[in-house]
Amino acid sequence: MQKITRRTMRVGVIAMAATTIGLANALPANALTWYSDPPTKATNVVTMTYNTLDGGQIQVRRGNYGNYAYYWGRISSPASKYNSDYHLTFNVLGRRCANPGSTTKDINRTTYTKAVRVQGNCYYQTEVIQSSTGKRIGFASYSS
Repeated sequence: MQKITRRTMRVGVIAMAATTIGLANALPANALTWYSDPPTKATNVVTMTYNTLDGGQIQVRRGNYGNYAYYWGRISSPASKYNSDYHLTFNVLGRRCANPGSTTKDINRTTYTKAVRVQGNCYYQTEVIQSSTGKRIGFASYSS
């Protein structure tokens, strides 16, 4: 009887751990979806805001792809120093923003982040981060 109880307890603990791991890795129902195509295939592309650094221009861009409008981050004509130890991060932020999140890409020449569909009550921010130190070098942000 004691062995059955211990075995049942072990199986129960393993099942509970598997369920917990599965729930921890599951995306919430309103998770932000990132898209790779819009930055290079969008039409009517405009730069919503920018910030010029010593060796590149950080931008928040907007364009249409399919039936939707998207925002994404971009650094144009970065100095060669940005090609080795820096990355470009695009953030979707805001207290009333329904789906906040961020995406990151290593800088290698003119670099685009993934895009997100336009949503209201959000701030869209592109920033350059030095990878080795975590220091923010510069940013540009736009509020929809």
